[in-house]
Amino acid sequence: MVRAAAGLSAADQTWTAEDTWLLVVVGVSIAVVVLLISWARIHPFLALTVSALTVSLLAGESAQKAIVSFTTGLGRITGSVGVLIILGAVLGRILADSGGIEQVVGTLTRVVRPERLPWALTLVAALIGLPMFFEVGFVMLMPLVLQLARQTNYPVLRAGMPVVAGLATVHALVPPHPGPLIAIQAVHAPVGLTMLYGLLVAVPCAIVAGPLFTAYIWPRVPAHVPDSATAAFTTGPHGAGAAGHGSGSGSGSGSGADDAGAAVPHRPPSLAVTVGTILLPIVLMTLKAVYDSVPKSRGTLYAVVEFLGTPMIALLVTVFVSLFTFGYSLGFSRRHVQASLAGSFAPVAGVIVIVGAGGGYSQALQDTGVDRAVTLAAGHLHISLLLLAWLIAALMRTIVGSGTIATITAAGIVGPLSHGLPPAEASLLALALGSGAAFAGHVNDAAFWMAKEYFGTTIGGTLRTWTVSHTLLSLTSLGCLLLLDTVV
Repeated sequence: MVRAAAGLSAADQTWTAEDTWLLVVVGVSIAVVVLLISWARIHPFLALTVSALTVSLLAGESAQKAIVSFTTGLGRITGSVGVLIILGAVLGRILADSGGIEQVVGTLTRVVRPERLPWALTLVAALIGLPMFFEVGFVMLMPLVLQLARQTNYPVLRAGMPVVAGLATVHALVPPHPGPLIAIQAVHAPVGLTMLYGLLVAVPCAIVAGPLFTAYIWPRVPAHVPDSATAAFTTGPHGAGAAGHGSGSGSGSGSGADDAGAAVPHRPPSLAVTVGTILLPIVLMTLKAVYDSVPKSRGTLYAVVEFLGTPMIALLVTVFVSLFTFGYSLGFSRRHVQASLAGSFAPVAGVIVIVGAGGGYSQALQDTGVDRAVTLAAGHLHISLLLLAWLIAALMRTIVGSGTIATITAAGIVGPLSHGLPPAEASLLALALGSGAAFAGHVNDAAFWMAKEYFGTTIGGTLRTWTVSHTLLSLTSLGCLLLLDTVV
């Protein structure tokens, strides 16, 4: 069971004035992040940078030491998590440009009865969301939801809320999404085991926040497909709506044309090829996790599985496989595939610099000894480290609005306390950070307003749908994690 004060000797458990001051420093640093992002509208990279330096200087570190702490943490997290984010973005972009999303959605909507469609859409969104950022998957799937609502008179919330639930669940709980990766890095959890636990917890979460909640809420909240959305988002599988947000598919994918504007003849990938490619990195990492848990000789087979199951290698292999399954084998030219690759980097640049600054903030907290003060405070509160992680992440999500920023901040505070935890407990702790960061997205979350416009709901209606759905996801995942914590 994950406890709060593991690793402290009796001599270390005496509270001092310095511990009190360090907790004040943590509070000040969080306030700096909140004020700069929410009030001053400063980019999170700059806000986290200033907050990291504030932590070090207020804790008594020299200016030079403060800079070294920040740059060390930035380089460490960018070199580990940043590479995975880039590879995931490349895979998601190639998938979107190939028409694979439309193939999966089109196949399931043809074979599934209308009353079962929310379940199918939750599954599709979770599957599509595995290699994609939440916002990208949302922008990619919404045109299809709006087409379904317009052409078949299917209620837009009944189709759209399961998509939100499926995407949000894997975004919060399953690597290689930024939040889980940041948490894994911070608490030194094994990626494969965390992914297995994340997938296990994701199933009940997606069901509760998806089809079950949808069945209750869609008749109770007025919603409609806005006329502007119909014109913008139903012009094609990668219509103007996808390009308009900057994080979806850009030029070259919307019209099926290359850079020169010439038509690119191609056919969509089959359902089996699409699903197989999406699941390939999950299979490789899961195989490594299973292989690691079974006593065996460390021979050639182990070395191969260990290599291919490393997250970076698993994603890298999948990206090269996708060049054929989502590119050349469909009739795309090398020029078109190159354009897809080139277009995948810009949308994630902002995410990478934020994650890097978060690494600097986390390093500053570690170097100043905040971990000891937080450990003692949690011990006096008699609260488990898992619940403490969830509470801090949920608080930051509610205040700041960004799940990534919430995870970064909470991981920086809780991460140093995880040293010495067994792998299973570290994995649950990482998932608790992601679970808390999914809590109560509301008006300070940019995606909240995207959902309001897509679904044609009022602000109150969006709070009753979007916000409640995320809250259910967070609370359900917390309950599952606490249950797992009692048995691992």
